[in-house]
Amino acid sequence: MTVGTWTYLLLPTANSTYYYKALEDLTIQIPKFTTTSTSSNVTIMITFNVSNPTPYVGLTLASISFQALIQNGSIDEVIGSSGTGPPEPVPLKPFSYHILEGTLVLTGGNMAQYERFVAQGSPEWHVGGTIDLWARDGFLSPQFDIPVTMSM
Repeated sequence: MTVGTWTYLLLPTANSTYYYKALEDLTIQIPKFTTTSTSSNVTIMITFNVSNPTPYVGLTLASISFQALIQNGSIDEVIGSSGTGPPEPVPLKPFSYHILEGTLVLTGGNMAQYERFVAQGSPEWHVGGTIDLWARDGFLSPQFDIPVTMSM
């Protein structure tokens, strides 16, 4: 066989050996979490950093669905939920990341619930949800739950 044939056969095989490691090592971080209050609403801005820290080629980021939660004793109170994603799915190239911005706007009962927790002191926030990916096995939705700090 020629070098070209060997390359054609071995490169996809080598890439596939990284598939499960890429799924296992996929990371999502929240580098920024802020709230802004007005008399009529509370806006929560969340920056998501999704990264593929492996040499695997073949993951595509479609969207993130998430909930902002505050820990209330042993119970997690859902403050709001939303989703975010790129205009079109984007490949998560090897050793790369993609930044997505998520927004929640709280009004009415959700705003009142948020204000009660803030009045009690600094609430313990976390964000839970799913990352929607396209991969060689089809559509995957790994879950995440990330504690965050709040900047008011």
